[in-house]
Amino acid sequence: MRIGELETRSGASRHTLRYYEKIGLISPSRRTNNYRVYTAQTLQDLEFIQHAQGMGFSLGEIGEILSARRSKAIDCAAGVAIISRKMADIESKMSRLKSIHEYLNKERATLSASAARQLELQAKHNLSE
Repeated sequence: MRIGELETRSGASRHTLRYYEKIGLISPSRRTNNYRVYTAQTLQDLEFIQHAQGMGFSLGEIGEILSARRSKAIDCAAGVAIISRKMADIESKMSRLKSIHEYLNKERATLSASAARQLELQAKHNLSE
């Protein structure tokens, strides 16, 4: 399939497809007229890339995984290391998000108390007029 069909079927833009080609995530063959030709495997790779990105994997990490899959020489220890790093990243993000949530919750309580005092003062001021 040519790039237009791949774009339609995958939902990825031509710009994205060319970028993925440039960094080695996908590799089309070329016809004699220099048109890119993609296989069904490329479409499967794109689905994997999109899914992995949705789970928070970087393009570099995705490239490592695709390279191992393509060479059919998956190093289980390397796979464990990639997953362990990703899990540590997620745990770190969760910790930061929890801290942010706690901070925002305290700020909301402070602002709610201030808003209540302001309303109370306004009500007293309106009564005295």
